[in-house]
Amino acid sequence: MAVLLKGRETYLNLSVIKTNTNPITHIDPRVKMIHTLIVGVLLFIVRSNEGGLLNAAFMAMILIYFGLYNCALKLMLYTIGLYALMQLLNFIGGAAMIIGVTVYIFFKFSPVLGIYYMMTKSISVSEFVNALEKIKLPRSITITLAVTLRFMPTIGQEMSTIKESMKTRNIPLNLWNVLKSPIMMMEFVMVPLMMRFVRVAEELAAAAVVRGIERPGQRGSMFEIKLRLQDFIYLFVVILFAVFLYCFERGVIR
Repeated sequence: MAVLLKGRETYLNLSVIKTNTNPITHIDPRVKMIHTLIVGVLLFIVRSNEGGLLNAAFMAMILIYFGLYNCALKLMLYTIGLYALMQLLNFIGGAAMIIGVTVYIFFKFSPVLGIYYMMTKSISVSEFVNALEKIKLPRSITITLAVTLRFMPTIGQEMSTIKESMKTRNIPLNLWNVLKSPIMMMEFVMVPLMMRFVRVAEELAAAAVVRGIERPGQRGSMFEIKLRLQDFIYLFVVILFAVFLYCFERGVIR
């Protein structure tokens, strides 16, 4: 932190303030965005169940690298649970195959849950905005992505609030009620959720304007954004795994 004194005024040079994060596990947000794009491409490449498990396991290792142990455990339990349910439905056959297709879609997109944890738990909004400005994205896109990043964690909080509200009305949100009355449960969940989404979006947009996100010109930042050696190593490992998974899906590596 550099404090410059000039007369009676004190100026804080925000451009040289560094965070107290671990320098080994601190990865540039721009590299994480490239990782997100690679995961999106892999979703269309990976078709086998084994490839899906490998993809989810790699994302769990990434979360462990960032110290998000609980998130890594949740990701693996989610993926393995869907895989076990998918195998059970395949064994039953018949009408259960219709549900099996839905389960397979959730299983296939399980690495997205890991990306969600990585982007929301290991990156602050200020750091994310600074990284987007470094790559010279238009301000409109920067603001949209920043609000979206801040908006995503509120989904789980709002769902918890809705579940508690339904419990007080003696309508617990569980699998049995969903299967018994899917339309009614969708109404009880989606209507208040959409109303809360609109209100939360308005609150986040107002908060962003108050904090000066629309201010023209170069913005100061408390985070020093630059590529380091660990960023290139991290990106190399991600690309290497993507190449390995591509070869695995094509039968080159078995």
